[in-house]
Amino acid sequence: MDVKTEMKLKKVYFYWVCPDTNSFEWMQELLEKFDLEQSEYGSSDFLNYYIYLTRGWDKNQAQNIILHEGGDRDPVTGLQQKTHYGRPQWDKIFADIAEKHQGTSVGVFFCGPSVLSYTLHKMCNQHSSVDSKGTKFFYNKENF
Repeated sequence: MDVKTEMKLKKVYFYWVCPDTNSFEWMQELLEKFDLEQSEYGSSDFLNYYIYLTRGWDKNQAQNIILHEGGDRDPVTGLQQKTHYGRPQWDKIFADIAEKHQGTSVGVFFCGPSVLSYTLHKMCNQHSSVDSKGTKFFYNKENF
């Protein structure tokens, strides 16, 4: 791929909400590769990923997380971007993205449980602007 080719896609925010650390294993290598490629191409701001661990850690893991919190890599995944604990605050996330990307269209692509699908669809509608200078969110989902 020619990295000088102009892409319409300018920014990716990837949110991955997992119940336990076992879910990270199959995606960790791919995200590490993205981190490396982004730094090689000088586009380290293209992909921002946010991993949320909703449960599944014990006292020992919590102590390890606290001990290594200031390090360069996440103590759970080993990735550059840190793991978040608990559920995402979607209202704040959408508000922040809307503020950062005024006057643009933002595609939201979802695959997961229907309860979360409903919440994200609602957030897209709530944070979309009718003003041409505001941000417009477009919701898309995948069902299996």
